[in-house]
Amino acid sequence: MNPSPRWWTRSLVLSAALSSGCAVDNSRLIDGGASLPDIGADFDIPRGALPNFPDGSCPDAAARLPDGACNATTLADGAVVGVDIPPTPPPPPCNEVQFRYVDDRATSVWLSGSWLRWPATTAAGALPLTRGADGAWTVTTRVEPRGRQEYKFIIDGTRWIADPMNPTRSPDGAGGENSVLNVCGGAAASCGDVTAFDWRDAFMYFAMVDRFSDGDGRRTLVPGATDGDATRGASGQYAGGDLPGLTTRMPYLADLGVTALWLSAPYKARDTSGAAIDPAADPHVYSSYHGYWPSPENTDYTDPMRPMPAPRVEPRLGTDGDLRALIAAAHGATSPGGHGVRVLFDYVMKHVDDESGLYRAHRDWFARGSGGSFRLCGPENLWDDPVWGTRCAFTSYLAPFDFENDAARAWSVNDALWWARTYQVDGLRLDAIKHVPLRWLTDLRARINREVSSPMGGRFYLVGETFNYDDRGALRSAVNPSTMLDGQFDFPFKARLCEALFTPAGGLDRFADWISGNDSFYGTTALMSTFIGNHDIPRAIHFASRQIADCRAGSSPSNGWSTDFRQPTDAPPYERLALAFAVMLTNPGVPLMYYGDEVGLAGGGDPDNRRMMPWSDASLNPHQLALRAQVRRLGRIRATNPVLGRGSRTTLSSTQDTWVYRMGGCGMAARDIVVALNRADVARSVEVPAAMYEDLMRDGAPAEMGGRVELAPRSARVLRVR
Repeated sequence: MNPSPRWWTRSLVLSAALSSGCAVDNSRLIDGGASLPDIGADFDIPRGALPNFPDGSCPDAAARLPDGACNATTLADGAVVGVDIPPTPPPPPCNEVQFRYVDDRATSVWLSGSWLRWPATTAAGALPLTRGADGAWTVTTRVEPRGRQEYKFIIDGTRWIADPMNPTRSPDGAGGENSVLNVCGGAAASCGDVTAFDWRDAFMYFAMVDRFSDGDGRRTLVPGATDGDATRGASGQYAGGDLPGLTTRMPYLADLGVTALWLSAPYKARDTSGAAIDPAADPHVYSSYHGYWPSPENTDYTDPMRPMPAPRVEPRLGTDGDLRALIAAAHGATSPGGHGVRVLFDYVMKHVDDESGLYRAHRDWFARGSGGSFRLCGPENLWDDPVWGTRCAFTSYLAPFDFENDAARAWSVNDALWWARTYQVDGLRLDAIKHVPLRWLTDLRARINREVSSPMGGRFYLVGETFNYDDRGALRSAVNPSTMLDGQFDFPFKARLCEALFTPAGGLDRFADWISGNDSFYGTTALMSTFIGNHDIPRAIHFASRQIADCRAGSSPSNGWSTDFRQPTDAPPYERLALAFAVMLTNPGVPLMYYGDEVGLAGGGDPDNRRMMPWSDASLNPHQLALRAQVRRLGRIRATNPVLGRGSRTTLSSTQDTWVYRMGGCGMAARDIVVALNRADVARSVEVPAAMYEDLMRDGAPAEMGGRVELAPRSARVLRVR
């Protein structure tokens, strides 16, 4: 059907039955006898036919044609009596399917399938495909009955093959495979409206405000905190980044392909410096530049919509107006997908500053040991204790909530919702979620479900942090989008991707096997966030350079204040890191970019991994610039190809050094994409299914035809079916 003609909402004479593929022909608008343009040339529908009513009758002013259709009645003035129609044409039925095959060498292509009773020739009922000007063979047909059906193509009358671009297969009983089609309820339905924002398409960026961009050239210090040059190494002091500075960088983030911004906690923070978690091991003193030491006033949430006094933004970062301006700039940003940039706040619910007004007014809301003091998570090794793991204190000056206390829990949930509603954010990153009782989380989700209406992308995204590389069950215990988290940061994914790409003994074949079991582990509606770097571990570039061999290595005083982590100057570390981003950005989940990782920023553990973001290209080496260009291309590919986040993945081949997979299942609105990776330090060749492809990683590249494809060392190809 040609969709180009205008559709009028006034009375029209239809010269075709109102079904898919039919439209108006030489109709006249009943408005003073004015004639409509002749648009019948676009359609091969018999002139003069009107639709039957559901009972088979014709409109009152119409006479029945010999074939049973209704005819229009021409009045004396030449006008035509017609019927009202909807303003848009009806969609095709869900069982109308276009089959497509690309093979320049084929002389004929037929379709055979279970609903056709597997005919082997066109004479027996196989459907011939027609070759179009683009070289693709197609046929559109209605598949009956609906439900699961299987099919194959017959090439040149003798060769039976499964559909190369359909990832769903079933054994054919003869050692081969049939393609599987779930008519009126298959994978395409799960992709949803591919033109609308969906969190599955998101590319998330974490900006630590104090270390991202300084908008006014000033910084307000906290007395006693260990200072340092944050442009080159570790510092425990505020470095000067602020909300206005971040706002000025929104065009940069949108151009990078970012569609979601995780913002470090903007709440009023502790004004006094504090010791490390284990002062015996780390003698340095810190400020709350990172935002994880909230210091709220004794805010009364009797009226949750009008708390008294209202919570405050941390003044070292900016003002209430600055925060609102940032969110407005994000939501209005010109992003590749056309939906702006969604915003998440980092919400810290575990504890408050012991100098805060809230703590001083409600000491009974906080957990204490038998001696009346806080029990410390680190020195007492209570991190995983079944009782104190959700009650212990990170430091002596951070008072841990006792969320078994109903009033304390209600205050915290009210506070989280106030920030979310007041600043119209789109989600929350929940810090250290394993260290609060699940009851707090279920209360929060229940309130969100009731009070946050029509969130963008169909969900108010709650993502948690459970720092565990190997116990997926611990992460899953808090994941249920209806009642708890939408997902968690996927620490097991990080460790295994690092091992697969960065370690000599690793292998993409093992990663491909592992990830196939990870996709649905957390539930079919869960949305995990994948990452290769974050603010709690050494910078990703040092894993990619193999300076750090243990992919589970975290932060410690020995690597957080070291000067050993310099910027690599050779290409391989940056190319390996680009491969990690290629995997993240072409697979399901919400890929996370930690600020600076797009240029392979150097740094050991915390706080060396929190250096100031470099904004001068002159300070970057050529490999850093090349990495950023790759990230930008991948980010924009993800934003404009929903199949990468919403489709299903089929591994086509995998070895220690290579992995080829197809993302598909969203139909013609979001064409399938084949991704080919090579982690080796030498070139490798891989087999790609025969089809006509567009190389999305190279502008102006000639069309690919599949077959044997050469992959440069440490490289990725992203090929979209034409």
